[in-house]
Amino acid sequence: MIFFFLLLILLSSTGCGQSGQSGTDNQITVGISQEPDSLDPLFGEMAASSEILGAVFRGLTTRNDKWELLPEIARDIPSLTTGSWERLPGDKMRTTWHLKEGVKWEDGQPVTAEDFIFAHQVIMDDRVPVISRDLDRRIEKMEAPDPLTLVVTWKELYAYANEGHALLPKHILEPVYQKDPTKYHESFFNTKPMGNGPFKVTQWEPGNFLILEKNPNFFGESSKFNKIIYRIIPDTNTLLANLESRTIDAVSPTGLSFDQALDFQKRKGNDFKVIFVQGLVWEHIDMNHDHPIFKDKRVRQALLYAVDREKMVQTLFEGKQEVAHSWLPPRHYGYYADVKKYPYDLEKARKLLEEAGWKEGPDGIRVNEKGEKLSLIIMTTAGNKIRERVEEILQADWKKAGIDLEIKNQPAKVFFGDTLRYRKFPHLAMYAWIIGPTSDGESLWTIKNIPSPENNWQGQNQGGFRHPEIDRIDNLVPKTLDEKERKALLAQEQQIWAEELPSLPLYFRMDVSATRKDLHNWLVTGTDTPVTWNAEQWYFAK
Repeated sequence: MIFFFLLLILLSSTGCGQSGQSGTDNQITVGISQEPDSLDPLFGEMAASSEILGAVFRGLTTRNDKWELLPEIARDIPSLTTGSWERLPGDKMRTTWHLKEGVKWEDGQPVTAEDFIFAHQVIMDDRVPVISRDLDRRIEKMEAPDPLTLVVTWKELYAYANEGHALLPKHILEPVYQKDPTKYHESFFNTKPMGNGPFKVTQWEPGNFLILEKNPNFFGESSKFNKIIYRIIPDTNTLLANLESRTIDAVSPTGLSFDQALDFQKRKGNDFKVIFVQGLVWEHIDMNHDHPIFKDKRVRQALLYAVDREKMVQTLFEGKQEVAHSWLPPRHYGYYADVKKYPYDLEKARKLLEEAGWKEGPDGIRVNEKGEKLSLIIMTTAGNKIRERVEEILQADWKKAGIDLEIKNQPAKVFFGDTLRYRKFPHLAMYAWIIGPTSDGESLWTIKNIPSPENNWQGQNQGGFRHPEIDRIDNLVPKTLDEKERKALLAQEQQIWAEELPSLPLYFRMDVSATRKDLHNWLVTGTDTPVTWNAEQWYFAK
């Protein structure tokens, strides 16, 4: 009775429709298992944030579901053949962008080159704790000879210069930033951003829902839906139940686990679309390399030998998701197939642990010469059924090798927004990286990208891994313009990586989603481009 009452309030307040039917010709309701950590493009780190921002912001370029790079608010993409990409003396370079006319912010003000220059200024301010300065720190200067021309001079060669420039509405945010840069990251923009995309955020009820409404000032194709409602439903079984009851129209790619999608396809495949896309999602376990246990690579290797990952993917995914042997997925151009592999070998794991000084104790759990137990804590996102089952498998497998594993999961917002970002996990953190078709290892494995108070917690090397040769290669790859040369460097890097094992690779995930049969143009990409990249084209068939 209490649940029914609450549901009525929710449906009423979100305008979700009548009689449990969510969709109308004019609006769509999407279920998502995570809540965004921030809607400021400089601070949002979760997949849920990326998905919402995909409908609210549009950049110079985008990638579609075929991974093709397309101009978006740029008229064209800089290239050496047109002269808009120039190599300069001293291994510097320059790219020149021409913006389309008529691109506006939600309030009707024009988007200009100054909005890119302002975003660059904020990102490069050490007082602002942005997620990454990876692209902007390579820039010597940005200039705007006129409102629709952006000239970027680079300090060094950079292979990915045609992707990733941020933009912010300078006319709105410059006063906020100038008032106190150290407080900028706490501004209203985290919950009420002003974008230039097909939709604008009009309401965010934390823990319940977000409402996006059609942006009448969008420069592109007019959206077919007037409203997108995102309902936050952390329990993935409840997500499916809501789809079956038509309370929602689609389940976000940030929602179902693979096994749930498989089961749903078998049970309801005639009534709903169930979508599987092989992509660039790497499920893995980070180790805290500041902890003494992980200083010895024999321990890291033993952990991987002691897990039967082939059995894991057979049990959980019917073998339809493949074991990962590296951090780069097979569809990435830099994937190296001959990398060292770690088949399940319990005896080898035990031998490595013995050599590393971990002897079996009276209760079966190993101890070192100080009498300290080989007892580890693993953390991940609470409520994610598949990760919880993986933890159970790890617990059982590692116990056979004399390793004790304690599970301490957290809500996704806490796990990603606090524990991972500030490197608070004591031993192990399990999650996924969703990477792009041209991603390299610089942000993940280089020393300068270890989040710390000194760099204001920017960077994504959350494990704190340090290796001079990997550091050298991963810093060199983005400066190498020729793709064949980059591929050779990435092969070399993966061979060292597989020997050193800074993280424990588990498997490569497919992007999965489910929708009503009559929803069209819901195109899951399998990359870091969110499903909302073409939200203005979504519609229900008549």
